[in-house]
Order: sequence, then structure tokens, then C-alpha cells
Amino acid sequence: MKRDFGGDAAGYYHRYRHGYPSSVIEALAAAFKLTGQDVVVDLGCGTGQLTLPMARHVRAVIGTDVEPDMLEHAQQAALDAGVRNVMWMLGGDLDIPALRRLLGDRSVAAVTIAHALQWMNHQDLFRAVVPLLRGGGGIAVVTNGTPLWLQDTDWSRECVISLSTGWAQR
Repeated sequence: MKRDFGGDAAGYYHRYRHGYPSSVIEALAAAFKLTGQDVVVDLGCGTGQLTLPMARHVRAVIGTDVEPDMLEHAQQAALDAGVRNVMWMLGGDLDIPALRRLLGDRSVAAVTIAHALQWMNHQDLFRAVVPLLRGGGGIAVVTNGTPLWLQDTDWSRECVISLSTGWAQR
């Protein structure tokens, strides 16, 4: 299935997509004990609604998205906000192995994923991400509204079962 989030769609997304309350950002920073030395990856970053506020807590955030127009809006938002510790990467969940090679022996404190998770193969993604994480790091699925893992869907039940088996925990 083709997903087209470029052009006008990216512009509307940037203009109307709700960000996240500061309490959510603070909770993530506390949960992963983020410091000014840490790196976070925001996978499926869209136009940066989660990427930019996370950048205040770490040395750098790598925002990745499969849609160039989304990244263009994100980059402009970072410039407008004076956020300089964000790098943008064209790519998605299937590009985690390439990101691992680029990082070499460096680890990341957290990988955040918001609504883009619905477009990803979560089992393969979580397995690929675990080797990227530093001790005490983790994967955060951030949503607006009812968390995906609490929704009554086949996907959410499978995700909870997969996570509870421990393969995605460090």
C-alpha cells in the first residue's frame, strides 16, 4: 500500500498535528535518565513534534522519516525554534541496521516512536532496536489519546504479548 504524506499532506500535518505535553517529555527524560551526553532516535518523526522537545534533554536527537517533505518541515521547525542538536535522516524502521552501522559502537539512550508505529513491523523493529540501546535505555511508544497497547485490537494484543516475552527488554 502506498502512503503519501508528502506535499500538502506534510504541510497540513505540520500545521495541525498536536504536539505532546511537556509532562510527557519530562516523563521520558526521567524514565531513561537522559543526560546531556545521550543520543535519542525519533523513528517516524514526521515534522518533529516529539523530536524537537526531546532535544532539550540530550546531546543529540536523530529524527528519521520516510517522507522527505516531512523532514523538510521538521528541519525548518528546528531552525525556527533555534534547535541545533537534531540531525535528520531519510529512512524508516527497515533502515535500523544501517543506522546501527553508522553509529558503530555508540549506543543510544532511547528510541521514540509515535503514531508511525502503525506503519511498521513492530516485532522486527523492536528486535533491531535493542542492540542500539545503552544500559537503562529503551523504546518508548508515545501516543495522543488511548495508548496503542490498551486498545482492543489484534495488533495491540500481539504487541503486548511480544513485549512481555522479554525479547524487547534489556
